[in-house]
Amino acid sequence: MRTQRGSTFIEIIVVIVVFSTLFGIITVNLLTSRAKVSLQGALSTFLSDVQEQQVRAISFDAQGAAYATDYGVYFTQGSYTLFKGSSYSVSDPDNFVVTLDEGVEFSSITVPSSIVVFSRQSGEVTNFDPSQRSVTIKNTQNNEQKTIQINRYGVITSVN
Repeated sequence: MRTQRGSTFIEIIVVIVVFSTLFGIITVNLLTSRAKVSLQGALSTFLSDVQEQQVRAISFDAQGAAYATDYGVYFTQGSYTLFKGSSYSVSDPDNFVVTLDEGVEFSSITVPSSIVVFSRQSGEVTNFDPSQRSVTIKNTQNNEQKTIQINRYGVITSVN
């Protein structure tokens, strides 16, 4: 009697289905992890930049100017701008614009005029309004979001 080696058509289909299922599960898990990392990275960079602006205001970092000044952050949906002075000016060449990663945006900006300004010497938030003190950053791919609240002293009081 002669034995045949090889696989049947059904066995080949079963193997293809198993590999396809595994590939699909792995792909979904990797994309979800990437989205979480993207939001966390953007959040970490943002928090660091906000704290740096406050430190500049406190430490009299004039960045070439003849006098110490306030420092601030201006928010738009897809970016934020680090600026020097008590008000934001679009035409200031010293502005530094930070563009958020693709798929990450500010979904809610409830600070007055989309601006947070840190007062020189004290580092406190100028024109602080306790009812308008939060910014929400959101990952548009998986709808994960984090809300940041800034208190009167410029301290991040909540990241949830």
